[in-house]
Amino acid sequence: MTLIKKEFKFNFKNLFIWIIVVVLFNLMFIGLSDLIAQENSVFVSLLNKMPKSFLDAFNMDPETLLRPEGMLGTEGMTFMFIFFGLYASMLSSKLFAGEYDNKTIEYLLTKPYSRSRIFKNKVSVILINSILLFLIFLGTEFWFFNQFVDREFNNTILFAFAIYLLVIELFFASTAALISTLIQTRKLTNSISLGLLFFMYFGYTVTEGVKNTELLRKFSIFYYIPIRDTLKNESVYLLNSFIIILISLIIFYVSQKIFEKQDITV
Repeated sequence: MTLIKKEFKFNFKNLFIWIIVVVLFNLMFIGLSDLIAQENSVFVSLLNKMPKSFLDAFNMDPETLLRPEGMLGTEGMTFMFIFFGLYASMLSSKLFAGEYDNKTIEYLLTKPYSRSRIFKNKVSVILINSILLFLIFLGTEFWFFNQFVDREFNNTILFAFAIYLLVIELFFASTAALISTLIQTRKLTNSISLGLLFFMYFGYTVTEGVKNTELLRKFSIFYYIPIRDTLKNESVYLLNSFIIILISLIIFYVSQKIFEKQDITV
């Protein structure tokens, strides 16, 4: 518990900054929802003039954008996916690869804790931070919708947005943990993790409808939690979300085993 408290306190400043960013973006996109609907003819006309690849990249679709949840669910979730993926990757990299960069891993291993416990405590900090950010998003999302959106909205869709972000956090945190244990350098870990995030997101969105790219798109986790389909079908891809979370936990487990067996000179 001491290690968890220490790590959480050390990383709380970054969490607080990201909380402010998430709250402000929620406020901005949700606050604009009714305004966009009122100016729908002008806005739809503008969207129809834009390149399809640009609209796909930002999940912008005239059919879904004018829904009460459309503004947040299209352009808003594009930013949220990237923000949450960035935060989780960088936090995981800092907790794991940062120990190697700062040469504190040797000191940490002199403490009366097993490698398994050290790893699990760091994962616990990731889970606590991820769940807190998820709850902040979910809470402000529902509160702002009730405050600023006069039209009837679908609570299931709003819940789906939050669940998908938690899925993104856990997946990219786990991959960053695995990369950290293999590479042991924070800068390179960040580069690979963020490259994977952008490749998966834009590889999925920009190539939508492009011939011979369907197989490539299936390698992206965003393929299995599609925002536009969630809006159109008014359904949550819970099974897909659960499977991705399970895969993330398996990646954490593999990373732990690698960490336990590494030859680290004290």
